[in-house]
Amino acid sequence: MKQLLWATTALTISASAAFASGPQLYTDTTVETVAMTTPAPWQGLYFGGSLGFGASNYDLGGTYAAPTPPLNVDLNLPDLGGEGAFVGLQAGYNHQMSDRIVVGLQLDGTFTGITNDTALNATLGTDTLSATYDLSPSTIYTLAARVGYLTSPDTMVYGLLGYSRANYSGDLNVSINGTSVFADDYSFSMDGAAIGVGMETRLSARTTLGVEYRYNHMGRYELYNGPLGLAASDTLNAGFDASIHTARVFLNYSF
Repeated sequence: MKQLLWATTALTISASAAFASGPQLYTDTTVETVAMTTPAPWQGLYFGGSLGFGASNYDLGGTYAAPTPPLNVDLNLPDLGGEGAFVGLQAGYNHQMSDRIVVGLQLDGTFTGITNDTALNATLGTDTLSATYDLSPSTIYTLAARVGYLTSPDTMVYGLLGYSRANYSGDLNVSINGTSVFADDYSFSMDGAAIGVGMETRLSARTTLGVEYRYNHMGRYELYNGPLGLAASDTLNAGFDASIHTARVFLNYSF
């Protein structure tokens, strides 16, 4: 009887303690992690400016033909060229495909002081043909694709391939034995390919500094095609193949 009383008392005290402590709540301490995507540092739009120095090259040549007496002469003249400084503006978009590969598209304009002043003399029989001209690729516009490789997170080397249009201006004077037979100011445009290599490195989160070499092959331009007047029904065809070499330093701002 005494044992039953002690058991009943212990059960009553235990129940009272549980009730006093209140209901027990279960707390889930599991923390869900959310993956954060870091933006690719080389991806996005950019614009900037450039300074540089360039050289133009002109491979002059042509033919002279006269039916009476039969005469055909190839005019293979030395390469000529000019040099000068330039400024440029560029804008483009980069897409970072992986940790190492960046591809992009760029449009730029180059405004040059590259000028060539030349005097030529050629002897045709007993006559002397003289020509003077100055010529400048005053503006060059290029649309190009770039493919870059990140040698480090902040430095990229790249290749460039694109299409260019160069606007030339100048004047030409042609004389025979000191008598002018042709004189004109002229301007024209030439289309061609652009190929280049460069390196670009980050100065901050939004600015990059780079250097680039670029070669433009502009094709052939015909300077003159018509009678020269040295013989009956004679014809002179003269022209040049043009190319442009440039080296530039550029600064870009991305956003």
